[in-house]
Amino acid sequence: MSAADQRRRRPRAGLPVVTRRLLLRELEAADLAPLQRLAADRRVAEHAPAQSRALALVEQLASRPRPRAQRPRRSFELAIVLRRSGRLIGACDLAPSGRGAADIGYVLGRRHWGFGYGTEVATALVEFAFGILKLRRLVAVVAVENERSRRVLEKAGLRWDGLMRRHARFAGRWWDCHRYVIDRATWQAACARRGRAGS
Repeated sequence: MSAADQRRRRPRAGLPVVTRRLLLRELEAADLAPLQRLAADRRVAEHAPAQSRALALVEQLASRPRPRAQRPRRSFELAIVLRRSGRLIGACDLAPSGRGAADIGYVLGRRHWGFGYGTEVATALVEFAFGILKLRRLVAVVAVENERSRRVLEKAGLRWDGLMRRHARFAGRWWDCHRYVIDRATWQAACARRGRAGS
């Protein structure tokens, strides 16, 4: 193996992200087929255009797979895996949206709704973004109809910041979306209240 191959295979700082039940790791070629099956579920895709780029990422990987070395190194496209079984249950991402800022998104397979995984993922992304990457601000966008994801974002510490009319067009319709935000100072204050250091 060449030195360049070794550098490409070396995990980036802070990865994988480990939570109580989940592992967030970089996507691999073997993840494509299960993610395509997940994306084919109409109920999963119902709100995804407005809340996450994860399903679009599946399409990009399927149509124009790029070597890891060519992917933008500031973006994080991660598989969501159950630690206990190793089963892939979704995908999430942090996408740069300005200096010191990023958008977060996630998508989970329908069989894994209602178990708190969404909150676990969103909380982990917030902690990774502020604690490891030292970002200043995070934004998440969610379809107005998607109350479940709105609750997830609120549990992860994000707060409503505005309504965006006709924000995204997908499947022949325009989507109205809510924008949620959190900044690093707010996250640090919440960590301090919980008795944790937000460095």
